[in-house]
Amino acid sequence: MNELVGRIAAVLDGKGDRLWTRDFILTLITGHFMFAGYTATLTIIPPFAVEYLKGDASFHLPIIIGAFGIVGLLIRPVGGQWIYTLGPKRVAVIGTAIVSLGSLSYIFALSPWWLMPMRMLQGVGLALGPVATSTMVANLAPNTRRAEAMAYMGNAINISFLYSPFVSSFLYENAGPQNAFQFSALVAAIGTLACLRISTSRIGLDRPTPGPAAGASADKPPLIARSALFPTLVFLTYTFTTAPTNTYLPLLAHEQNLGNPGLFYTVFSVVSMFAMAAGGPIADRLGRATVIVPGLLAVAIAMFVLNGAFFQAMFLSGGFFAGLGFGLLQPGIQSFTVDRAPMRERSAAMATLQQAWDVGGSFGAFVFIPIHNFIGTPNTFGITGIGALIGMLGFIIGNAKSRTKLPEQAAAGD
Repeated sequence: MNELVGRIAAVLDGKGDRLWTRDFILTLITGHFMFAGYTATLTIIPPFAVEYLKGDASFHLPIIIGAFGIVGLLIRPVGGQWIYTLGPKRVAVIGTAIVSLGSLSYIFALSPWWLMPMRMLQGVGLALGPVATSTMVANLAPNTRRAEAMAYMGNAINISFLYSPFVSSFLYENAGPQNAFQFSALVAAIGTLACLRISTSRIGLDRPTPGPAAGASADKPPLIARSALFPTLVFLTYTFTTAPTNTYLPLLAHEQNLGNPGLFYTVFSVVSMFAMAAGGPIADRLGRATVIVPGLLAVAIAMFVLNGAFFQAMFLSGGFFAGLGFGLLQPGIQSFTVDRAPMRERSAAMATLQQAWDVGGSFGAFVFIPIHNFIGTPNTFGITGIGALIGMLGFIIGNAKSRTKLPEQAAAGD
């Protein structure tokens, strides 16, 4: 396997700063299969809880989904410190293994309430694994190709959305929930095996030697990285748009007769892959703002389109703009965060940034329950569109006060 991966890396990399190393490819494989294990559960947990375990869709499902995110909110900051002390490889191995074990544990659930601790267990894995793999990508990528590297990781994850939920749903319908959960566990385990082949020394951090007066805690990064607070607040305005999308998109499609809501995600995934492939190099060459600003604008347009969608083509165009926005925003905001963070705080900075998913995506689902009941399904999307515009304006103002350094400048210490 090592020889094959090495040959692939040699073919993909051209002249200049080398990105496509064996360890970088194995990191992409790790991230892909970790999320393939997770995305496989997206289409089988709801019917398993409601149909198989006889749960209440309006009561049990929000609690099960919310518990997953709350665990992430608690674990991610500690995970950033663990990555610094234990190394990102060990934390990534632990995270992917927990995702796999979490999928297997669902088989033994006897009631919807049993799913909550099992979902929380898997939430621990998804809180640790992505922070570790993002840190590995940041450490492996040359400064001048950082956003490009983040885009490749984003696409490695996106590809899992194209097949894993479909395969697991097919297995659930035709071979039973046990086989569907076994598929989820198996693909996550492949990620664990790939991670074990990564070189520990090449993905580690160059730690400064503490001075004689430094205490035991001086070598640890903070739980919350101050350097990441501004990009996290900006990213929150995006992740809040995912709360109504993940919760109410099927309801919107049903209310407005917009067809299969799954087509929205298909369009989203395909467009975001192309947008990331272009957005990463653009951010490296022209600066992070050139993708962050249009990314948030595209997301806002997507939410406004969904707010007024009354026929399927309009609905799918919402998926187009949502995919375009996320594809541009993801590599830009991640590399922007790494640019601002000292080397020792990279893992903490990535953990802080990814907490936006827990706050906006999971906690946001609870926030939008009374809002949805008051203003209705379409207007719920419109409100998040306004939030994305606020995030865009906030980034423009904040970035004007403290210009983002280009990778070449950051490397030179300008």
